[in-house]
Amino acid sequence: MAGRLAFHYIHRESMLHRWDARCKLPALFLASVGILHMYEVALSAFSALLVAAVICARLPWNALLRDLKMWGLFLAVIFCLQALFHTGDGQRIVDWLPVGIDGLRRAALTCWRLLLILSFAAVFTAVTRPRDLQNAIIWFLGPFPFLPARRIALMAALTTRFLPSILDRADDIRTASRSRLGDMRKNPLQRMKYFALPLFRRSLIQADELALALAARGYRDDLPVRMKRIPASHFSGLLCLALAVALITFGLPEELRDTFSVFFRFLKEMA
Repeated sequence: MAGRLAFHYIHRESMLHRWDARCKLPALFLASVGILHMYEVALSAFSALLVAAVICARLPWNALLRDLKMWGLFLAVIFCLQALFHTGDGQRIVDWLPVGIDGLRRAALTCWRLLLILSFAAVFTAVTRPRDLQNAIIWFLGPFPFLPARRIALMAALTTRFLPSILDRADDIRTASRSRLGDMRKNPLQRMKYFALPLFRRSLIQADELALALAARGYRDDLPVRMKRIPASHFSGLLCLALAVALITFGLPEELRDTFSVFFRFLKEMA
């Protein structure tokens, strides 16, 4: 667990950890939607924002890079598919290979966007406690009486708790198999058998123990949840992020562009 960041909450005393989850959740949604519409300059700015967030939260860089390395094969497949099927009208690198400069640019932008979204999601899970995430989902689904808010929030919280334990258990099984020279087996089916069966067995046992623990503690969906008011200062970061995403996605209105151009021209003349 110490070497992984994804789906793990890492306790630190930082501004991001103290930020209300009811602001962090829409901030993650806004950033993810905005990144899908961004290009090089905006992606560079949000990459710098990601670096600043990791530094502010004092998260381990090696754990973040290790998590992103797990998605390397997925991103490589996406890059190849984008480069092959979006040749465009640009110049090809090699005549016999259907890969153009425009296709490579599109593929690089797509992988850059996905990498940023995955990184922001990893930072979000690292600075948000599962209980805070559960309460935030209940708060957002509260106005919809036809939705089982408590049940949906519980499933989301259990997912964030189960996934890291499954990943940790997979690492333990892989390490135990490697110590017994299990990685020397030539047959991939045998290697999969000795890896998947213990993983499924331990995961099902843990799920059964969790269900019994919930029943023993008298879990109920109809109990009210009391939450504090969101501090007004916590809205400032969310509003700044929403404004930045809106300006990058939709651009400045023409009136504001004219106002800024006149203002900058005035400053230039004064200088």
